[in-house]
Amino acid sequence: MKTLLSLFLLLFLLISCNNDQKTCHLTGVLEDAPDTTTLYLADWESRIVSDTIRVVNGAIDYKFQLDHPKKFYLHNQRNQYDFRDRKVVWLEPAEIKISGKYEFLKSLKIEGSAAQTEFENYHSLIATATKQINELKEQIHFKTDAGKKQDTIRIEALETGLSDSIVDFLLKHSNSYVTLYSLHSECFFNPRHLNKTQIAKVYNSLPENLKALKQGVAIKKFAELPEPPQVGDVAPEIVQLTPEGDTLKLSDYRGKYVLLDFWSSSCGACRADFKWLKKIYAQYHSKGFDVLAVSGDHVKQRWTGAIAADSVPWQNISDLNGWQNEAFLRYDIRYIPRNFLINPEGIIIKEGLSTEAGANYEIGKLFEE
Repeated sequence: MKTLLSLFLLLFLLISCNNDQKTCHLTGVLEDAPDTTTLYLADWESRIVSDTIRVVNGAIDYKFQLDHPKKFYLHNQRNQYDFRDRKVVWLEPAEIKISGKYEFLKSLKIEGSAAQTEFENYHSLIATATKQINELKEQIHFKTDAGKKQDTIRIEALETGLSDSIVDFLLKHSNSYVTLYSLHSECFFNPRHLNKTQIAKVYNSLPENLKALKQGVAIKKFAELPEPPQVGDVAPEIVQLTPEGDTLKLSDYRGKYVLLDFWSSSCGACRADFKWLKKIYAQYHSKGFDVLAVSGDHVKQRWTGAIAADSVPWQNISDLNGWQNEAFLRYDIRYIPRNFLINPEGIIIKEGLSTEAGANYEIGKLFEE
């Protein structure tokens, strides 16, 4: 009987330990919090709320299941401003303490999460060097030619040092989910500090379980892409579908000047640009100018709804893979709006027509008699 009881006790302890290893326990106190309020944990990628945390008399005591370190947005119901209403947090299966002021969630202190500490150290490394670089870039305009040359060398040295430091940091933490997410951001979001050789070096150091995740697969795909096109290069081919389901290729526009425009329905600046771009399109379309828009949407209804709402007259294509759109990856699109002006032979002749006056000038020159 004692043996059987011992076995049951051992089994109970094993199950309890296993559950503890998959439980994130959040505790702490929020100063100036209302008597009862709710905080929200949203998945960092999807922005979808996964958990709600009840705060009573400023106290937090909440448990939820979590298999591994994961990146979240912690925000309040307002969720308006980064500096006040939300904070990026890395949580993991552990006892984690949260403290700070309710009115300034961004300044919350997170203790007990090794991933959060790593994340903060990583961003501190970048912020310190970036501050020095930006200060030099701001001051360089007021320098003599000799001073500008000297500061340019210093800026390049700081940028090289920063990229080397980032690689060293990520290699030292190669088993980390933070490293995986940070490397993924280097590939697809601004600003980028690493070149493809450095990205590949860090990727190769990742364990197989991280490489197998969708972020790891995306990093590998990015690292294997050719270098993005520059002015003077032949514009890489794009083959995608229109909203009607017809296949359209960039090469179909040979013989015309075409503005290749990258956008998405959620990009307010992109859609604001449509107002002046429609004027230019109307002015020069009959003379041999066209626009081909590539959408970074992943929901067809949002894409087609924006086209209809903005009365867009030119062709639109997409593969509905969001920021992982094949054309976005090939052209290294990390911010939008972004565009390329391509001549009738398919050569990129200009990048970044960002204002009506500038675009009118550049396109108008092409059709001067």
